[in-house]
Order: sequence, then structure tokens, then C-alpha cells
Amino acid sequence: MIELLHQASFLIMALAAALVLIRTWRGPSAFDRALATDALALIIVGLLLLQAYSSVGRLYTDAALGLAIFSFVGTSLLAHFLGKGEFPYE
Repeated sequence: MIELLHQASFLIMALAAALVLIRTWRGPSAFDRALATDALALIIVGLLLLQAYSSVGRLYTDAALGLAIFSFVGTSLLAHFLGKGEFPYE
């Protein structure tokens, strides 16, 4: 039963990733594309954590944490750049 739920979770996450990729491709503005890119990174973090649950996954957990931190910082900087129209510290 647990294995079936695990596979269903992978399927749902893959479907969500496909929908987010469509939003990234067709986003009407740069803000929509930035938000979709951040959502895709969070979906990948979720997939890494699902993989960590299914196997001996200390490495997957560390990779998920690193990607989450990197995604947060990158999205924050991108939002700052898009909002002000200039790079910080210039």
C-alpha cells in the first residue's frame, strides 16, 4: 500500500512539474516566469525528498535542502531585480 502511494505521489509531482513548465513557457510576464521557475524548483525538492524516503537517502535530503536554499536566494534576487529594474549594489 505504501509503495502504491509513493508511486502515485511521483505521478502527481510529475504532472505538477509538467503544468509548471507550461506556465514557464507561456507566462505572460517575467514575474509569472520567475514564480513558475521557483515552483519548479520546489517540485524538484519534493521529488528529491520522495526519493530520499524510498531509499537510503541522506544525500537526497542534503541536495533538497541545498536546492531549496539556492532557489529562495535566487528568486529573491530576481524579484528584487525585476521590481526595481536595477542590480543591487550598483
